[in-house]
Amino acid sequence: MAEISLSFADIWWIVSIIVTTGFLIFTFFYYRRTNPPLRKGLRVFLGLLRAVAITLLVVMLAEPVLSYLRISTIAPKVAVLFDDSESIKTVDGFERKKAFIENLVGETNNPEGRDGFEVHGYVFSDSVRPVSEEMAFDGKQTALGDCLKQLEQKYRNDNLTGIVIASDGIANSGADPISAARNLGVAVNTIDLGPQESSTDIRVVNVTHDAVGYEGKNSQIEIELESRGFEGTTIPLRVRSGGKTLSSTEVTLTGDGARKTVDVQFTPDKQGLRTFSVSIPTQPDEKLSDNNTRSFSMKILKGKHRILLAASYLSWELTFLKRAIEVSDDYEVDVSVDDRFGRLGYKPFPNTADELSAYDLLILLDYPFSQLGPKAVEVKKYVSDLGGSVFFVLGYKFASESVNPTMKELLPFMPGRRPQLITSSDFHPALTEMGKHHPVMEITEKAAELQQEWNSLPPFSAYIDIGVEKSGATVLAVHPERNIVGELIPLIISSRSGRGKVLTTTVSPLWKVDFLAAGRGTSDQAYDRFVQNSIRWLVTAEDADRIKVIPDKPVFKSGERVTFSASLLDESYQPIDDASVIVTVAPDSTSETGDSLTASMVQATPGRYTADLHLLGHGKYNYKADVVRLDETIAELNGKFQVERFSLEEETLYNRQDILKEVASATGGRYFTADSADSIFAGLDVQSSDKRTRLEASLANNWIVLLIVLVLLSVEWTIRKRRQLL
Repeated sequence: MAEISLSFADIWWIVSIIVTTGFLIFTFFYYRRTNPPLRKGLRVFLGLLRAVAITLLVVMLAEPVLSYLRISTIAPKVAVLFDDSESIKTVDGFERKKAFIENLVGETNNPEGRDGFEVHGYVFSDSVRPVSEEMAFDGKQTALGDCLKQLEQKYRNDNLTGIVIASDGIANSGADPISAARNLGVAVNTIDLGPQESSTDIRVVNVTHDAVGYEGKNSQIEIELESRGFEGTTIPLRVRSGGKTLSSTEVTLTGDGARKTVDVQFTPDKQGLRTFSVSIPTQPDEKLSDNNTRSFSMKILKGKHRILLAASYLSWELTFLKRAIEVSDDYEVDVSVDDRFGRLGYKPFPNTADELSAYDLLILLDYPFSQLGPKAVEVKKYVSDLGGSVFFVLGYKFASESVNPTMKELLPFMPGRRPQLITSSDFHPALTEMGKHHPVMEITEKAAELQQEWNSLPPFSAYIDIGVEKSGATVLAVHPERNIVGELIPLIISSRSGRGKVLTTTVSPLWKVDFLAAGRGTSDQAYDRFVQNSIRWLVTAEDADRIKVIPDKPVFKSGERVTFSASLLDESYQPIDDASVIVTVAPDSTSETGDSLTASMVQATPGRYTADLHLLGHGKYNYKADVVRLDETIAELNGKFQVERFSLEEETLYNRQDILKEVASATGGRYFTADSADSIFAGLDVQSSDKRTRLEASLANNWIVLLIVLVLLSVEWTIRKRRQLL
């Protein structure tokens, strides 16, 4: 059925009728008599040409819209979803229910017996796909909510009148199925293929661990086990890494599906981002074995860092600083004090860079560079070439002499003259924008109160005027009032020198912050935190790099989407938003399976990029990330991650909820079991719907109408010219 209509805008159609009527009357009298006289038929023809042309022109002013409406009937459609995930294979009576699914697939694909509606079949696990003749039941996750949303998009402009879902009721990924089903606006009928078979099985449910561990020091993890069958059986529980067993514990199983928590200690033997596995041996008659092993990852740091605290004289600064360092068991401190007569018993300052490399950090406490002599070259080599770190705590001794040329290259500032110790009115350091986010300055966990916390400390009364910072150095705090050539004087500065790090503080004396805070009864933790933060930042080799591309997890479950995140900052630590990041992933040579692929990351916010690599097969993977800006590769990053065998399907195998009942109830559908679903299509409420297709064309400023008017007036003018009408 079709309808054609013409509509006008507002009141202009009335004006158009009046104006058109006036022009038609004028045309009638104009061609009633002509000079020279024409026969009646020709006069009528010329009058019609002009009348039609004028009518079209005037009517166009009313902005008419010509509409064509076509109404067609759309047959109702029913979508049938078959669960193709791994967990189906573990349902009670799988072979019988598999035959039921195959029969239902055949009925879905057979159009006979349908009374005016269509049935479309799909399989689903993480996404919806057209049903094939044979189902594999190999999906690693069940994202029922996401699949229903895909159906909503697919049938947005179609007559979807019902949905049938055949599933075991496990939904372990993606959107909420109940909300997604309710948003469809149609009845969803569900067929419950569960419950899962209560088979004998032992699985590692979860591993709780710290993010960071230390080489050579015990780390404790909490392991949750679940067992069905094997009551009273004692089995070994092992923690392994790189083929080496780090811990083995005997565990007695409880059975009956009960969970048991076991605390295990192990000792990491290597530094770096390490992947560990928790495993229990597969038992006879155990149907599932992939869930007997779980992997986890920890950052293993050096167990005990050695620090050399070097000073040219005994002072309260030395006493307080040493005490603040020894608060932590992670540090071993050696003290070197300039002792010409050998009476104090301290260690002598190392002579070479190799000797210095035995230490992770060198603290030079107001150490006059003149006393270093040729050792200054070794200190620079220790930092720049060997990757050591140095913490300069400057004081009046430093300000009493010119800066050694070798050490000048190492320092993060450019003294234009001899540094000066300036005694001023009391002040508190003012944090720079970088200082507000730098780990060295975080003396409180509340970032918004950081400057306020610094202001609450006892004030300083002196500082070293060191000049201005070098290019590439990061000023963390400045004097709140004093300045050099319009720039506030830097007080705390960090920088890199070759492979190493440098941190400098110029406030003096530093120890009084701790002393006065304790004396007035307020917390003296700020001093310890600043010292600990400084040391932790200096001894940590993996600093927060400006350019980072990493997987969101070091270990993914089979069936989890593998996702990557990137953080890109330029030299000024401003977000880079004009780069492209390409991630290439390939399975490790030791992996049994795995897929190679390349993905381009998408910018989420300025400086932050993401990529979704979807589902990858289990195994170990290497990745390479190329960061390109202005046709130049600015970074090439490499790393590893793992997809373990343990899948989301296995994790949620026995944690089943009544999702299918709730979906049916929320949408007005019906709930069936596999034994009661013989006539699933017979009771469906399906109705046809009308599809309305409307085409509209505006006649205002329409070139076709203008062309018709031009042709009509041209024909009229040509005839009048030939007939020599006045």
